[in-house]
Amino acid sequence: MNVNIKSDKELVSLLIRGEESAFCDLYVRYKDRLFLFCYSLLKSEEEANDVVQEIFVNIWESRCFINPDLSFSSFLYTIAKNRILNYFRHAEIKEKVITSLASQSQTYEDRIESDIVYEEYQEILLSAINKLPPQRKRIFNLSRIEHYTHKEIAEKLGISVYTVQEHISESLQFIKRYLAKHAGIEVGIWILFLFK
Repeated sequence: MNVNIKSDKELVSLLIRGEESAFCDLYVRYKDRLFLFCYSLLKSEEEANDVVQEIFVNIWESRCFINPDLSFSSFLYTIAKNRILNYFRHAEIKEKVITSLASQSQTYEDRIESDIVYEEYQEILLSAINKLPPQRKRIFNLSRIEHYTHKEIAEKLGISVYTVQEHISESLQFIKRYLAKHAGIEVGIWILFLFK
């Protein structure tokens, strides 16, 4: 019996050309392993399933940009790790804001209001980041959103580590001033997050 099982590289090459069957083969090959990896970190079947589905939807939508010469499994796990880190980071900062605001009053109505305030603060923070000059904004996002080290950013952009540090420092000072001006209270929570 001659069963022709394609390698990941072959399947990815077909996927890039839009072959749905190749996408299905990769999905079947990795979905269970990826789910177990996500579940081991999230401890929630629902969240783990959501992450796996999001990853594969993203892979199909951005298939033209996948490099078939790189390890597909490593690519998958890197995406999963980054999504889970973002999930925890989002949950952590939301918890900090809600806890701080809820400590002022334990009523149910105030807890609902704290969610609304959190969303407003998040909009103010994003607005501050978007007002940074393009290069500074890019460096800031690579550092704080995509979790690149200063050395990795320097290598990626062809600049010195010192230049990266200067951009990050200037970004943080600008954002701190912007938040103090526009957010009013509880700015310290955001600053703690940004300096992590």
